[in-house]
Amino acid sequence: MAIRTCFFAFLLLLLPLEFIAVMGVTPPLPLPECRPIVAVDRDQVQFALNLEFLEAEFFLYGALGTGLDDIAPSLALGGPPPVGGRKANLDPVIRTIIEEFAYQEIGHLRAITESVGGVPRPRLNISAGAFATLLDQAMNTTLSPPFNPYTNSLNYLLASYVIPYVGLVGYVGTIPNLVGRTNRAVLPIVYRK
Repeated sequence: MAIRTCFFAFLLLLLPLEFIAVMGVTPPLPLPECRPIVAVDRDQVQFALNLEFLEAEFFLYGALGTGLDDIAPSLALGGPPPVGGRKANLDPVIRTIIEEFAYQEIGHLRAITESVGGVPRPRLNISAGAFATLLDQAMNTTLSPPFNPYTNSLNYLLASYVIPYVGLVGYVGTIPNLVGRTNRAVLPIVYRK
């Protein structure tokens, strides 16, 4: 009995197909689906420039009170200057360390640009308000007073930890997807921190 039921179910499925074949009716095509755009290696590595710009600008402003437009303007490729960056109230030792981080980030920008070409710097918000919002959301509370990375060395070091951590997670996710050997090599070189 079960075989007979399965056979009839199969015939019922064939009837609409037979009707379509006999009548010459074609079923409507399905609507186009959203599909991911496959990013080539160059796109993925250039996307990393966004994080490198963020790190470079944050460290340059924090240590020197100025950004890429004064230190290495050719790397910005005409992109808009960051919003809200300012010199942090750092002790001399921390200021020197942050300045070295800034120069390291400039080197990362150069390495990627020389490897796959550059992109214009995006508009970046490195204001105290942006960091206050980030930490409030991360801690699920409103800090009082609001977090300000530019207030002192400790706050700046805390903020300095957040940005490279985001970059590290991004690179760990990107590297396995890279096909080209050269592109696989440039990100680990850039991200030795």
